[in-house]
Amino acid sequence: MDQTESPVRHSPAARLHAVMLLISLCLPPGLQGCGSPPPGASADTAPKQSSASPQNEAAAKDLLTSAGSADTAGPASRIRFTPLPADRFPEIIPRRGEEAGYATILESLGSGAAAADLDRDGLPDALVAGGGSFEGKQPIGKPVYVLRNRRSHFSDHTLTAGLAEISLYHHGLAVADADNDGFPDLLVSGYGGVLYFRNQGDGTFIDETAAAGLRCPTWCSSAAWADFNRDGSLDLYVAGYVDWSFENDPPCFAADAVTRDNCSPKLFNPCPDFLLISQADGTWQDQTQAWGVRPDGKALGVVAADLDRDGWTDLYVGNDVMINFLYRNAGGQQFEDRSISSGAGVSSRGSPDASMGVDAADYDNDGRFDLWAANFEMESFALYRNQGSMMFRHISDEAGIAAVGAHYVGWGTGFGDFDLDGDEDLAVCNGNVVRFPQHSPAKQRMLLLENIEQAWFREATATAGQSLMQQVNGRGLALLDWNLDGRLDLLTTPVESPAVLLQNETPNQGQWLTLILSGTSSPRHPVGCIVELRTDQRTLLRQLKGGGSYASTHLPWLHFGLLADEQPLELTIHWPSGQRQTLDAGDINSVRSIQEPAADGRNEGIARKIQKNHNFD
Repeated sequence: MDQTESPVRHSPAARLHAVMLLISLCLPPGLQGCGSPPPGASADTAPKQSSASPQNEAAAKDLLTSAGSADTAGPASRIRFTPLPADRFPEIIPRRGEEAGYATILESLGSGAAAADLDRDGLPDALVAGGGSFEGKQPIGKPVYVLRNRRSHFSDHTLTAGLAEISLYHHGLAVADADNDGFPDLLVSGYGGVLYFRNQGDGTFIDETAAAGLRCPTWCSSAAWADFNRDGSLDLYVAGYVDWSFENDPPCFAADAVTRDNCSPKLFNPCPDFLLISQADGTWQDQTQAWGVRPDGKALGVVAADLDRDGWTDLYVGNDVMINFLYRNAGGQQFEDRSISSGAGVSSRGSPDASMGVDAADYDNDGRFDLWAANFEMESFALYRNQGSMMFRHISDEAGIAAVGAHYVGWGTGFGDFDLDGDEDLAVCNGNVVRFPQHSPAKQRMLLLENIEQAWFREATATAGQSLMQQVNGRGLALLDWNLDGRLDLLTTPVESPAVLLQNETPNQGQWLTLILSGTSSPRHPVGCIVELRTDQRTLLRQLKGGGSYASTHLPWLHFGLLADEQPLELTIHWPSGQRQTLDAGDINSVRSIQEPAADGRNEGIARKIQKNHNFD
């Protein structure tokens, strides 16, 4: 697929006209929820494949295992990763139930990962979604594995944490302090709904799904916590996928027309997304329709962030074979649908992609948060540059991404400064959705895209370590700094393969600063908080986001990399409550905790509770 465009095609006016026309032609009518298959769907029984001409499978595999020309362009990358061995990170294998022989679309989504300081000992812990299997034709859940950081290694605390018996066949782990008590809570999303586990502060979790009123009574893939109405409590956006069931399970086959394979999402209707607004009393209320949430997506990834920097947290939703949704938060009352007008809903050609993982960051350091979506093979992974006024331009071709992304099926992903040079690089886990693909292997290697001069990305996977080149069916990805050395590590969760913690061992030629932010008027977990770090050379921008990646949660600490000769001067923190705080940058190469100043009496009771019960300072 040729991704080259003329400059005229990139103009917002031209894009808007083209996109509106194409969407009106491409999107099928009647996609109004989780219902019966669309008319004529039973006739389309082939797994999802590209319309491009078939490639030789051996040649495709060679391409996916090679370094690629981008690896040798310019000076060699310094980024290096090495997996923690089994005696330091327990072997956990996410399951999908393929031994039952059903080959359902349910099995294609896989499992996510999460990183959080669950016990507030200052060390990031890890969680792995165990996935599920089948009893007859009943999907059942596997454990959510809890791995506690013991400084030199991780230990398995799944049984004592109370997460060994999970009834839900699940994919997503959304971690945040949902009740403002100082300890991260857990939302598990999967086939048939969500489960909410409250962290009791003693190393255990308790299921409070029913009492909290949290719901998504369909197939729920991912979720994002954020305070959309700025009342000081976290709300929840839950992404719905498609209406598959064993009663709605058309036969799909591999190229030999004999072997059963996973079906395409094109054969199913979308399940609705849900917006659940906190009532600040431990319960949430369904406000999906009141806020204008669309019912016609097939969502896999979602990220919550203040994209236009107006103080209100917005949403970007990655949909499979549908346009991506972009919602602008209109003053904490409702969402404005900017999916078409923004340019961030479609490819450079104005057509929908199949998006899985998503993220947001200021990759070019212009003070605006850009968008990223990992897409299906024969499509370009999408980098959308923020033009201001909630307008975005698809720039994957000029940023050097189109050349590599078309050969992969991307899932878990995230921006992070892996080489401590001040700009944020990209990592992507890849793996096919079908078992017998024609265009690229089922198992694929990761992608590491190094940010070059805040202008373009080069692929640096091959030189980053053999572990990134391993062929697996990748899904979840969470970023964390497990050993507090200032270098971001990668927690990956492939399908039917052991979860891997990739330790960043990049030669440390830069500096770093990590911030742990705690709200008072804002939520204790202040999603949407923006921090500017002013140095003697530039100003760097980071934001605490909700969701992101695919079915995973990155460690919610803001990480800045700096050049070796760069002097940090000042921090400016824009809290979700509207407060602005300015501080000295403090010591470099350190982890720093910062609490929002109390203001106007709002949420003072919560602030005192945190200080009294959990010795927060």
